[in-house]
Amino acid sequence: MKPAKKKHGEELLEDLGGKIKAALVSLAELNPDLSEHVGNEIVNQMSEHWGGQIIYFPQGMMQKISTRDLQIWEEFSGSNHAELARKYHISLQWVYRIVKTMRKQQTQKRQGQLFNSEG
Repeated sequence: MKPAKKKHGEELLEDLGGKIKAALVSLAELNPDLSEHVGNEIVNQMSEHWGGQIIYFPQGMMQKISTRDLQIWEEFSGSNHAELARKYHISLQWVYRIVKTMRKQQTQKRQGQLFNSEG
């Protein structure tokens, strides 16, 4: 007898629980049994809270880009534009744009601190 085919929603919840468990084991270094329990509990709470709704999970591209841009800024030495372009698989012009944007943000942050400080 064939096992019953799972519905997409059940597959999603099972996969979500597995991802949570894996993250807890690798990032929080919890033991696998506790990680599975916590993962299942999170899935149950999410299911109770959002169950029956159509939910769109964004791919988080802006967050990934922001993280990448910050890494580029932190690795920027003043003369390694081409190296960063190769490393991050982006154009040289894009590295220049990122550096310019990050420099502007850092300047605004520093200037804001100057004018907002109490002294």
